[in-house]
Amino acid sequence: MRERIERIETQRSMQYRAVAADAFSAQRQLLWDLCYRVTGTAGDADLVLRDCYARAVERPLVDRDADWRPHLIYSAATLAMDVLRRRKRRQYVGAWLPSPIETGNAASRDPRPHTTTGLRYDMVESGSMGFLKALETLEPRERIVFVMCDAFGFHVHDAASTLEYTSASVRTLLQNARRKMLRYDVAHEAPTRPVQAQVAALLRDCVGHIQSFDASRLEKMLALDGQAIFDSGGEFVAPSGNIFGSATVARILTKFVRGTGPIRFSFQMLNGLPAALGQAQGRPRWAKRFVLSVDARDGLVSEIHVILATAKLTAVRFDSI
Repeated sequence: MRERIERIETQRSMQYRAVAADAFSAQRQLLWDLCYRVTGTAGDADLVLRDCYARAVERPLVDRDADWRPHLIYSAATLAMDVLRRRKRRQYVGAWLPSPIETGNAASRDPRPHTTTGLRYDMVESGSMGFLKALETLEPRERIVFVMCDAFGFHVHDAASTLEYTSASVRTLLQNARRKMLRYDVAHEAPTRPVQAQVAALLRDCVGHIQSFDASRLEKMLALDGQAIFDSGGEFVAPSGNIFGSATVARILTKFVRGTGPIRFSFQMLNGLPAALGQAQGRPRWAKRFVLSVDARDGLVSEIHVILATAKLTAVRFDSI
């Protein structure tokens, strides 16, 4: 009798796990997109999804007909915020940048809508490098609420119910987050086709001047208050911190490329905008691979991002040299 009961319980447990696995599979892309925007790195998003799946399978909902979506989002959001908090507590060597991801030919269809309700940023813009950098100014709870409401289109009440917050606290968190994101809203445009074309032209000219070590022409492409940010995580030779001023940026960037040695560049769409993938034979302590991207403002390059840290490049495919 006991063996029969144990067999029935085992079969029931396997059925619940199968339901949990199917539910997770159906929501996987949404969960990954959410976790990437909350953590800022593809590697952390992958880690959160692995733990979220383990939780779902090990502790499935008893009601087989229950709606798994809010349950999975709550689990992923909680885990992602924990990962974000741990990262913020650790000391990062040098400047920190989000990890790039491939986005193919995706583009924002229209400029960002001027609204305070519903979806304010589409999936392309909310995954852009500028947007992810701006999210770093938010506290973890502000970040998850802001992403869910303004990038994923959750109503305040739905976000509150899913996250097990009060509606009043969600409204407060959302207002605080929107206030902190105002600078981003003013300085950045949604990555529409025209914006992508403008960035592509600037990027190709920028790379051309870098490869020819022409600091003078590179400087003319930069806004006077332009800056460059190198993220090597202390792993490779690179300038530490942010570099400000067009002349200084041009000089240091050409010096960096000269030190790296001969570089072969290819171009790919990353985070909704064109980016340059650099590869070199490599010298000791110098990166063999890196991603270079730019932000544009008023027809000039306002920021240059150079990502060298190996852990940040796991979601980007480089052609073999």
